[in-house]
Amino acid sequence: MVVGRFPPTSQCGAATICCTSGQIMLYSTHSVCSFTMEARMRTVARLKLGYYPLPSEEGSRLRRILQLPVESASVLDPCAGTGAALLQITEGENVVRYAVELDASRAQACQEAGINTIHGNLFDVQAKSGSFSLLYLNPPYDSEVASSGNKRMELRFLQKTFRWLVLGGVLVMVVPHGQLEGCTDLLADAFTGFQVLRLSDPESVRFDQVVLIAVRARIKDTDYERNREQLISAIWTGSMPILTGSEAPYMIPPTTMVEIQHRGLPLDEIEDLVLSSSAWAKVRPYVLPREEASVGRPITPLHGGHVGLLCTAGLLNGVFGSGEDRHIARWRTVKYVTTFEEKIEGYTEIHKRERFSNELALVYEDGRTLILTDEKKKEKRDDAERTSPARAA
Repeated sequence: MVVGRFPPTSQCGAATICCTSGQIMLYSTHSVCSFTMEARMRTVARLKLGYYPLPSEEGSRLRRILQLPVESASVLDPCAGTGAALLQITEGENVVRYAVELDASRAQACQEAGINTIHGNLFDVQAKSGSFSLLYLNPPYDSEVASSGNKRMELRFLQKTFRWLVLGGVLVMVVPHGQLEGCTDLLADAFTGFQVLRLSDPESVRFDQVVLIAVRARIKDTDYERNREQLISAIWTGSMPILTGSEAPYMIPPTTMVEIQHRGLPLDEIEDLVLSSSAWAKVRPYVLPREEASVGRPITPLHGGHVGLLCTAGLLNGVFGSGEDRHIARWRTVKYVTTFEEKIEGYTEIHKRERFSNELALVYEDGRTLILTDEKKKEKRDDAERTSPARAA
């Protein structure tokens, strides 16, 4: 494996070329930086299942500008988490709360909070158009993974749910500022009375969150462009106002109770039952084969070479010794990578040399640990990379 570096140029800055297994890869430092920032955000989002709960201070401010009716109203949070945000923005009112949540533990917490909760994928849920008075939408901050398209989840959640709002119903949408632009066409075609406000809580500032509030309406073709221009102006205004809770209130219309249905598979229930199924009993030996244990006494005494081979193969792992010397022994194969540089005609070639060796890890009864390798301590080189325990053979 050879890794080389090109000198900086005015077009792309410094670049790195890597050649391994017959493939050549060229990386520009500029593109790597931008990809790294986006990938870091996406990784965090996926670890949280895209879940970024609304800070309670922001929920209190939103509550003050939502004027709920005296009559009953049905309200929905299609990405509810524990339901805390929906409870807070409708606190003290005569409403019927509905929620959809993918995560099992959060869905249970939502149900226990008194919210009619569906545990499952929103895209397997069905409801009648014009059913809800209020739609609180804080969707996952990520992109879908599909064969083509790969739309942002903010847009996909809005496309799925906006028709469920009654005419005059209110949409409250919490998203990163930069992701609103991808929703402008749909919003301008189905909503009016736009207001975009920046959230000031430190956690909201960290993810550049804003809240868009709009009213469901029928938009004439002649009014679409004007409506869209007003929306874009609100999104990209030079000094976006901050949500304070003193803004003009939004009047939310009354609605009756709603029937929503989940048409998807109960994946958690299937996962619990599959272990006791006959299908799993047939498949298990292939996907989880039993580890073969070599036992018995050899026919002839083992020589030193035989013992060494058995050790490095992991067949002599186990508990040995007695008293203070009682210990667990485990052998493993380790790959060492040594890096060295070579100057050639003004360029630097970085070479990596790989070799495989074995090491023995000992854990004593009194807590002592020891790792034995083929090198003496003073001979170990600082520039050698070593396989992590998780990836070792």
